[in-house]
Amino acid sequence: MGADVFDQVARDYERIHNRSLPPGVRSDEFVAQKAEQLVAWIGAAYRGREMRYLDFGCGNGRLFRQLLESPGLRPLFDRGHLRLFGFDTSAESLKEAEAIAGAGSVCLVDDFARFPQAVRFDFVISCNVFHHIPPAERDGAIDRLAAWTAPGARLVIWEHNPLNPFARLIVRICPFDREARLMTLPAAQRLFGRRFRYRRHAFVNVFPPGLQRLALLRRIEERLARVPVGAQYWVMFETP
Repeated sequence: MGADVFDQVARDYERIHNRSLPPGVRSDEFVAQKAEQLVAWIGAAYRGREMRYLDFGCGNGRLFRQLLESPGLRPLFDRGHLRLFGFDTSAESLKEAEAIAGAGSVCLVDDFARFPQAVRFDFVISCNVFHHIPPAERDGAIDRLAAWTAPGARLVIWEHNPLNPFARLIVRICPFDREARLMTLPAAQRLFGRRFRYRRHAFVNVFPPGLQRLALLRRIEERLARVPVGAQYWVMFETP
């Protein structure tokens, strides 16, 4: 996942990302968008017992902070029913994640062997990570995730849509995306379909997340969710 690159940008990740985006579009809006969707997904998957959540490629932990501050998840945290875990190959990013999320609030590792051996994850998300993994190494990463997920677990991959020219332009501009190898939705479905069962998907960000606060644009965005025009997509799988 280009650990050396992300070690170099860990402290300034948000500022660098903002410079790669159009005027008026901010990096934190994309994090908030993912957090809003995650709160809904976690709430729907919760079954009244301890739930273990993994962010695979968690970076500097901004998504953890959004989840920890979410009123919708606060009852689960208060009862000890939602535990947060993060994996990343960048040691500097993990240091930032601990500072941003709060020491002790998340179990953070750079090696799966450092997770408690009894842990199996009920919900896994990987946001804009797999395009940094060399194609020859992706099967291995997926096999590792499959080995650590519980039966019936949900896994969501959130990626840039290479069919969208704006997405390709942003990736080309962004300093830490220069070696990225984007994958289409069908490619992601084939790749993960070896170990997981497909559930559903959506294309997102026809409009930047900030503009989707406008009701009209939000409705247009929702109606185009099945059309491959959005700058990003997410696809949900489950453990058989």
